[in-house]
Amino acid sequence: MDKRQKILIVDDSKLNREILKEILGETYNYLEAENGNQAIQMIGENIGINLMLLDINMPQMNGFEVLEIMKRSQCIAETPVIMISSEDAVNTMRKAYELGITDYITRPFDSVIVKKRVQNTLGLYMNQKHLINVVYDQVYEKEENNNIMIRIMSNKLGSRNSESREHILHIKTATEMMLRQLVKVTDAYPLTEADIALITTASSLHDIGKIRIPEEILNKPGRLTDEEFKIMKTHSELGAAIIKDMDFPQDHPLVHTAWEICRWHHERWDGKGYPDGLKGEEIPISAQVVSIVDVYDALTSERCYKKAFDHDTAIQMILDGQCGQFNPILLKCLKELSIQLSKMLNKEMDDNKYSHEIQRLSNEILSDKSLPNQIYSQSLVKVMQEKIDFFKSNSGTNSIDYNVVSGQLTILNGKQQVLCQRNNPKFDLFKEFGVIEEDVQYIRVLLHQTSVQNKEISVQIKATVENKSQMYKMKLHTLWSPMKKDVCIGIIGYFDIIK
Repeated sequence: MDKRQKILIVDDSKLNREILKEILGETYNYLEAENGNQAIQMIGENIGINLMLLDINMPQMNGFEVLEIMKRSQCIAETPVIMISSEDAVNTMRKAYELGITDYITRPFDSVIVKKRVQNTLGLYMNQKHLINVVYDQVYEKEENNNIMIRIMSNKLGSRNSESREHILHIKTATEMMLRQLVKVTDAYPLTEADIALITTASSLHDIGKIRIPEEILNKPGRLTDEEFKIMKTHSELGAAIIKDMDFPQDHPLVHTAWEICRWHHERWDGKGYPDGLKGEEIPISAQVVSIVDVYDALTSERCYKKAFDHDTAIQMILDGQCGQFNPILLKCLKELSIQLSKMLNKEMDDNKYSHEIQRLSNEILSDKSLPNQIYSQSLVKVMQEKIDFFKSNSGTNSIDYNVVSGQLTILNGKQQVLCQRNNPKFDLFKEFGVIEEDVQYIRVLLHQTSVQNKEISVQIKATVENKSQMYKMKLHTLWSPMKKDVCIGIIGYFDIIK
């Protein structure tokens, strides 16, 4: 098997291709394309191209058109491009760099410069791919170990009382969902990826105080007496005391957050909770989130003293204030997450345990600006081909490209001009384009119904684009992780004026 790095040379001149191969030598494995159409086809068919050397002036499809397709599909982040041309105009170079090339070499060739720039570009990208894979392996191992410990703890606690052994796992999953929705709908709680990971992990300890509650009270198959309920309520203080008594630095963020959640996850927004009667924002957001998902899971779970409520009833009970008062923003998040929570309840949910953490760690490590930005790791290259095929078949239309992991959103018009570009996961796309709330909710419902087998939806909406309010036909195509079952990692699409 040929293990040499693969270089695609795209030039309509056979002589120029031969010169480049002669300069670079037998170190690499070469593919050749005579025009842009062949190049795009080869990118789709030959996953694993390490570098493209691209000419500008070619028949059928020129170099800039190739770059535009690669930019729309975001595969240019995975396949570095060095443009090689006899054109040395500043505007030409600027346009090439804006479309995402890594380097620009002008003819006539200097063999040393060509060799060094190719080596440097390949080195940078290979180092980054290796780093991403190392980070992925480390995060995977850490998360697997973490999940094993949480399952051990949940089984241990579940063996002592009538609560479902899945309760802790449900709380962990729902807590992360709520936190991510929270940062989308408001700037009031500036939570980082590290904060979300920390609170999610700490949520698993919320009921640890129940190990000190007598089993006859925990498992009583009927209504507790006032005295028994008083004892039961002490589990929040007992849990906080357990955390405090542990031989860990109390100022460690995870320890402190676990203590807050243990003690205050039964406090209520109106001050009528326990044990301290905290009110409103006196309650840490970590405890507020765990509080509301704890109530939801308690309502939808069967216990020795009650039957389970169905999902819709449980959501409505919480929204109606039948289970105490909660932060209005969290009630909004709960309502918007209704479908996802329902899937979790039906054990249909298989959320991505690693992608957000991998993205956070790799971004920290790759803070050196000399390294090229990479959105997908090597294991996601199949998705690139899917995106290329989609945008190729729908060229000339307004395009949408959204990365779930990074939050990056790009919208281009038919002329490849940027209509909108955001890196903020909290950015409200529909509000930006004046789409009414009813259409927004309908689109979200349809997107939640997509799957690996059923990836696309089509809708008609009214939107304001470039200051013109018109009816548009929108087609959205969901992208799914090849690493993890049923994990959506992106949405691509296009929208056209209905004539």
